[in-house]
Amino acid sequence: MSNETCSACATPVASYDGVFLSAEGRTRFLCSRCYNETIAEYLGLHYAHVAFDPVTLEDLDGIPHTFEFRTHIFSDQLSLEALETGPEEGYAFSVIADAEQDLFVTFQGLFERIRRELGRRHIEREGAGYRITDAAVVRGQITSDPDSLERMPLLIIDGKPVTWEELGRMVSPYEGFRFKLEIFDRSDER
Repeated sequence: MSNETCSACATPVASYDGVFLSAEGRTRFLCSRCYNETIAEYLGLHYAHVAFDPVTLEDLDGIPHTFEFRTHIFSDQLSLEALETGPEEGYAFSVIADAEQDLFVTFQGLFERIRRELGRRHIEREGAGYRITDAAVVRGQITSDPDSLERMPLLIIDGKPVTWEELGRMVSPYEGFRFKLEIFDRSDER
């Protein structure tokens, strides 16, 4: 994970914990704290920055997942995000709340969501690949695959990167069945 230096406070932070802004042909980086304080002041919002420590939780297989948190204000709302960091960067969660809501209440809702998701299993190991569990439901996140020459998306299912080809192999035993593919914002939980 790369670091950037905030143009406002000169603090070095992980690049995911800030915003790149472009204006008049110039790009600058603001850490989340400086960005949120600037936006809150512009919008006239009461905002007190809270930095949450990383949290490590285990999934059903006992595998630890460490999450870093960031907050971004937009309009009169904010997004609190949990991003998995470490050797396996997979899970990403977010919740949307009122920008002036107590951030600890927002954090508690996000924390419970992470616990629920880590307590689910949609795919399981089978040979050299994966298979869909008996629940026959697959939830995940669409991301980008930097190694794909065809610019194909990469799926994150149960915190694991899964290509479209791998998903195709997982659904092939269901030939003749019907399915429903539903796409929704990552702040929604379904």
